Amino acid sequence: MAANPTSRLRAALIAPRAKTWLAQTRQAHVLHSFERVINLVNQEAEVLALASWEFGAGPFTLLLENGSFPSGIQVDSPLLVFENGFWIGDWLIDAEGTDLWQPTPHWESTRNNRANYKWAHGIITALLEEHAPPDSLARLVLNPLGTFALPARIQQSAEQNIPMLFSGVAEGNLEALRRASKSLAGLGPGLTPAGDDLLLGVMHGLWATRPDAAPFTDAIARAATPRTHVLSAAWLTAASAGEAAEPWHDLLAALAAHDKTQLEASVMRILPTGHTSGADALAGFLGLLQHTPL
Repeated sequence: MAANPTSRLRAALIAPRAKTWLAQTRQAHVLHSFERVINLVNQEAEVLALASWEFGAGPFTLLLENGSFPSGIQVDSPLLVFENGFWIGDWLIDAEGTDLWQPTPHWESTRNNRANYKWAHGIITALLEEHAPPDSLARLVLNPLGTFALPARIQQSAEQNIPMLFSGVAEGNLEALRRASKSLAGLGPGLTPAGDDLLLGVMHGLWATRPDAAPFTDAIARAATPRTHVLSAAWLTAASAGEAAEPWHDLLAALAAHDKTQLEASVMRILPTGHTSGADALAGFLGLLQHTPL
């Protein structure tokens, strides 16, 4: 690791989980390296996401200043962590004095406004019908009796457990909720499998519609996290605590303000996440709205 001043990159925002990660990490390595985000994992299997400004903030993100991102980082790149940043490859990431980003949206602003749920349901449904990939769980949520491009094993499990998940919420049946979440966890390929993404969207929907969301989201996360990947477990854990990525903050603000243009823009920002991740999470949120009494 060369102490080259030109390799120093400043962080613009840091989530509380990322700040705690820096303070408590003794050993860590690069978990994944992509064009706009690098995921690091420590000795406790906790994740920090180093992200570009364009990628946006998240519950465990250290967000770099606009135009800054380290190049040439591989899974085996050397990593040295200290309390206010880290060396990664030949890059010094400086988080000293970085502004704290609040990952918890104003969930209470969307509760007790049931007419808005029906309004938002219609808009999200239309956008998913037009843009959701054919092999996403969104297609099954939109049309449970339809024909899908899903692998048979995934489709069978989803058809059995998604209705159980939503009925568990509607009936307050935590045991059914746990069973469905356990079966959906890790379902599908990818760093965040489709079943996990749907569960994340359901948890966001719970926080958006229910003041008593915590027991439900806790049951989902406790059932799901042991059965999935480290990165996906980090997202589910954060969602169970009411934390969400930046685009979801925009969606909640649009829902509270009854702003169609902003709602459509936020949905279209979430949709391209991963191959089906955005669509699957929106499908979970949509299904929760659908099963919330009006």
